[in-house]
Amino acid sequence: MEDTKDNDMKAAAPGRSSAYGQRVADRLRSAAGAGRLDAPTAVGEAGATACRGLVRLELKVDGGVITDARFQAYGCPATLASASQVVESVSGASLLDAAAVTVDDISSSLSLASEKISSADLAIEALHAALTGVVLRVDQLCPPRSEAGDLGVLVGMSGGVDSAVAALLLKQQGYRVVGATLRLWTDPECDTDGSCCSPESVRRARRVAHSLGIPHLTIDAAEAFRQEVVQYFLGEYEAGRTPNPCAKCNARLRFAVLADVARRSGLDWVATGHYARKVAGQPGLARGKDRAKDQSYVLAEASPQLLGKCLFPLGDMCKQDVRSVAARAGIEGSEQPESQEICFIPDDDYRRFLRSHLGERPGAIVDCNGTVLGHHRGTYNFTIGQRKGLGIAAGEPLFVVGLDADRAEVVVGRSDELAVDEVVVGRLTWHHPPTAGHGLAQFRSSGEAIPGRLVLSPPDLVTIVLERPAKAVAPGQTAVFYEEDVVVLAGTIVATGSVDGSRQ
Repeated sequence: MEDTKDNDMKAAAPGRSSAYGQRVADRLRSAAGAGRLDAPTAVGEAGATACRGLVRLELKVDGGVITDARFQAYGCPATLASASQVVESVSGASLLDAAAVTVDDISSSLSLASEKISSADLAIEALHAALTGVVLRVDQLCPPRSEAGDLGVLVGMSGGVDSAVAALLLKQQGYRVVGATLRLWTDPECDTDGSCCSPESVRRARRVAHSLGIPHLTIDAAEAFRQEVVQYFLGEYEAGRTPNPCAKCNARLRFAVLADVARRSGLDWVATGHYARKVAGQPGLARGKDRAKDQSYVLAEASPQLLGKCLFPLGDMCKQDVRSVAARAGIEGSEQPESQEICFIPDDDYRRFLRSHLGERPGAIVDCNGTVLGHHRGTYNFTIGQRKGLGIAAGEPLFVVGLDADRAEVVVGRSDELAVDEVVVGRLTWHHPPTAGHGLAQFRSSGEAIPGRLVLSPPDLVTIVLERPAKAVAPGQTAVFYEEDVVVLAGTIVATGSVDGSRQ
């Protein structure tokens, strides 16, 4: 984009700018902040010339403070004035204070007419594009604070109602709250507008944070997410296992990134809108009060060290209570339905996604005796316990009871051949030592908790011996073992033992 100082001055001519109000005209006449920086720390753009509006902001950052800022812009006088106003608002501010500047702040400062507020929104979008570019690259996001007892918390905000209410409750409790949204990789073959990772979800999270009077940061974790979660997901299916990407995301990425940004923001805690609780009086993780919404299962593979610095404000609440709080507070999206798909596959067609990345890998469908009953295009199209979509005819209902990716075989059998009473678990995360060795094992986020006991298998495995057989338990899934409501350990299922002594 060319230097727009001359364009700014032309836009300020009385014939053009008077219709936008005196404040816009004054701002344009000053041309404050127009131009470029030498070696800016961060650059952000929003809009497009084809849409008749484009803003580019350049920031220079030192010690968590924006020491200088400049803009270039193309568009109507309101767009140019909004860009200039943003530059003035953030110059000399900390990155966190800049992240608190809102569309209303800019439009009110310029007395923009309602039909021109989109110009302020464009300038704020460019500001946050610049902040996103710098948030993971600087050592500090604000100067050190010295206020005693000033507890701060970084709240992971997805754009949904749960995280919004978590932020609201913590602010009401007196915390210094900052909102943050992770920008994650999503399948480019999908329309992402409705997904929990979509650009609109990020913007909604920002709008909600600003409506609560708190700063909002967007954290670009797309490449790390692709490496740590998406590649894991593909690799597990390729190997004939059934992964749990949400649990692995929490363990490998989400909480570590949030904790790092919180530290560099001078904040003491991380919080999310998960329905889980901390163990009273000691480190640990426990089920949320609302059993229908309990999310301790998907959190349990995260390290106790990370979870020890986390707050879960919704742990003692039920979903309907959360929606009621959101409605009373006028929070945007308080009635929005929850997303159920895998976040990086917005169309929820994970078999299409696997096929496009792994290609066709044909093989045989066999029974437990090795008799060929049919053929398939890839073991990744199947999971343990699956009944529909097998593509074979049989005189009785058959289920997937085993997968052998090396041999490209899908093994099918009767319902009773799905039963297992031993589950071997590796890649363990211990939350506290078992007190009795007896408890409850859970193998899906919404699955039944089955009584069982732990048998240690040195050096790094445990076997969960179940008191009654479980069905459709697959290698690759997450296993969580509880004593009453408290998490003892979590890990990845590496093998299962059936009641007849066979092993998968």
